[in-house]
Amino acid sequence: MIFIFGYHPINKTIGPVEEKECPNCHNTKHWLLEKSTYYISLFFLPLIPTKTDYFQYCPVCRFKELLTRSEFERREALAQLNNEALRSNMSEEEYQQKLKNINR
Repeated sequence: MIFIFGYHPINKTIGPVEEKECPNCHNTKHWLLEKSTYYISLFFLPLIPTKTDYFQYCPVCRFKELLTRSEFERREALAQLNNEALRSNMSEEEYQQKLKNINR
């Protein structure tokens, strides 16, 4: 009987967070927030999560800055708000109101 085991990440991009200059490529863009969970897989099916990395990265060169879980959680609400603003026709006033609610 043959078993095929593996170990790989599943990445989830949450959304854009802050605009900053990349120390690697020197472009100024909105960096993206991402969560990467590593799994042990059996027959290419992810079964057991083993670790999770949190980071933000440059969308141009994908240079990463690792974050702690608490830093990630603080930025996650902002990334979700920015995603919502990009997808919908949100006014600046409505965006600022929701941003104030996040920063409380």
